[in-house]
Parts: sequence; C-alpha cells; structure tokens
Amino acid sequence: MLDSWVMFGVAALLLRAGFALYAAGISRSKNTISCLFRSTVEIAAGVLAFWLIGGAIHGSWREIAHPMGSAAMFLTAIFLIGPAVVSGAMLERGKAIVGIVVAILLPGFLIPFGWKLLQWNWLVNRGFVDEAGAAFIHVSAGLCAAVAAIAIGPRLGKYNRDGSTNVILGHNLPLASGGILLIFAMWLPYIAGFAANGADAAFNALLAAAAGVVAAAIYCIVRYGRSDVFLVFAGLLGGLVAITAGADLLTPSEAVAVGAVAGVIVPYAVVRLDMFWKIDDPAGGIAIHLIGGIWSALAIAALAPGSWESRLRRVGAEGIGLGIIVLLALIVSCLVFFILRATVRLRVSEANEFEGMDLAEYDLNAYPDFQQTTIKSYHLREM
Repeated sequence: MLDSWVMFGVAALLLRAGFALYAAGISRSKNTISCLFRSTVEIAAGVLAFWLIGGAIHGSWREIAHPMGSAAMFLTAIFLIGPAVVSGAMLERGKAIVGIVVAILLPGFLIPFGWKLLQWNWLVNRGFVDEAGAAFIHVSAGLCAAVAAIAIGPRLGKYNRDGSTNVILGHNLPLASGGILLIFAMWLPYIAGFAANGADAAFNALLAAAAGVVAAAIYCIVRYGRSDVFLVFAGLLGGLVAITAGADLLTPSEAVAVGAVAGVIVPYAVVRLDMFWKIDDPAGGIAIHLIGGIWSALAIAALAPGSWESRLRRVGAEGIGLGIIVLLALIVSCLVFFILRATVRLRVSEANEFEGMDLAEYDLNAYPDFQQTTIKSYHLREM
C-alpha cells in the first residue's frame, strides 16, 4: 500500500497538471504548445529548487521521519501551485526564462520562507491559522502574479486607447474545463493532506467549491443577465482557495458560507482587475488566489470555534500574518522583476507575440490540420 504522503504528492502534481491544461485551454491556439511545454519545464525547475533550497529553508528534511522523505514530495508538489499562478498572469507574451526564474523563486525561497515566518511562536500563540497555505502559498503567489502582469504589460490588442477592453477568448474551452475539473478533484486530497482531520477538511472543501459555483452563477445572472463560464470557473477556484486556511475548523454550513462569499467577491475582482485596473491576467489567478487567500485567512479566524474575544485575537493575528507575507512577496517580486526587466526583458517580441510562440519558439503548430495560415515554419517561412 502506498504511503499516504506519496498519494498526497501525486494528487498535488495532478493539481498542477490541471493548472497547465486550464492555461492551455484559455490561451489561443497559436500558443498551446508553448504553454504546455513551459508548464512542464516550470514543474521540473520548481521540484529541483525546493529539493536544493526550499526544503532546507522550511526545515522539512530534518522534520520528516519517513526514511524515503515522502512527506517532502507532498510539500514539493504543493509549492508548485505558486508558479502556475504567476505563469497564468504572463500567458501569451512572457518570455520562457521569466517563467523558469519564477518557478525557481517561489518553491525555492519565497513560499517556504513565508511559511517559516508565519510559524513565529508569538503569532501562532495569538491564534494565527494557515493550514493549507491561504497566505504563504496563495496570497504570495497572487501578489507575485499581480507584479508580473503589471511589469510585463497587457497582450497586444487587449486594451484600446479610449479605455475600452477587448475580450480575447481562449481556443479550447473543453480543455480548460477538463483542467478545472482536475483541479477540483485533486484539491480535496490537497486540503486533506494538511488538515488534522482530513475527511472533514475534504468534505468542507467540496461544499465550499459547490457553494462558490452556485454563488458565481447567480451573481452572473443578476449582474449580467446571463451565465459566464469563466466567472463560474473563478467562483469554483475561489471557493477552493477560500477554504484552505483551516478547512477542518469549520462546520459544513460555515464552509458553504465561506465558499459562497468567495463565489461573489472573486468573480467581481476578476472583472474589476480587467475592466477598470487594466491588469491583463488571462487565467484570473490574481483575483482567485490573492482575494480568495485573504478572505480565507480572515474567514477562518472569524468563524472557527471560540469566544468572541478569541476570534478577535485570531483576526488580528491573521491580519499581522497577511501583512508579513504581503510585504515579503512585494519586496521579492518587485526586486526580481525589476532585475529581469533590466536584463533579459520580460516579454517576447511583438512579431513573435503576433505570430504565436508555438511557431516562433518550436516551429510547431498544435493543430496542423486546422491551421489558419499557410505558413508551416516561422523561421524558414515555408509555404
């Protein structure tokens, strides 16, 4: 029988695979191969970064009793969520080297160091709770994604001079939907792996996700007069993120309430970031992980069992913890993207972005039987 840590680790890797499929589906067809290939390389870079650096920072090698260190596999796979969020914010215009640097930075330093800081005894004694990474994974990743999207700029044709916004649709909604469903399924063992009571945590995560979907669907109908599949996806993922701080600490009804709130505020934030703040985040990860992570930390603190005095103390402790991780993520990400912008630059050339990175980088077309151009090779200009 497989060790439970190994099963959790495999589930976490499949969770990362779901992110890759979702990102490929919401990209245009001319960037499909690039998206999937980069996801593969980023996973590999993140695994090695945590093995070389992040594990030592977190202290997991010393704490793991299993002779094969299988718990480290779980942690390594979980920490790969962060690079996926940042990669989604740079879709269709970011250079591959930037994604690789981020894939090394987050699992290798920022996330394990943030987790270590949040284990400060004074903070924990005041009631700070973050079992599955609402702050040290999701908030830090969401902030890094925001910095990345602002630094790299929007995709060509996304925003007009008059301030209006153009919708750039992905090429394969079934592929994106499959990725979302894979994330949904794998999130439950992810939550269970962190919680003291894994069964209760997984059930509450299921309820929160369901509530997020229903709330997002109702919100879209009330606000826009019709359902929006991408905002409903955002509501589902927002509900999952919102339960991560301490899923086993809530009752089922409280889990539903947390997920329902996330199902409204996350889709709202997705639209605000795009339409009003002009931050081009094709995957919606900034709103999902940053807003969902903040809501998760505060909601768990306010709703977990205890007196009103203890709840207020927990909310204060969560606020301090969030402030620490926000400050750390902003300093590190701004510094890294400033250096990258000044050296290797952040985005591909305008010509490569227009033609698509599949042809520019790999001389391949993801769908050769359905290509809309007679060009077979970007570099050789074969007709």
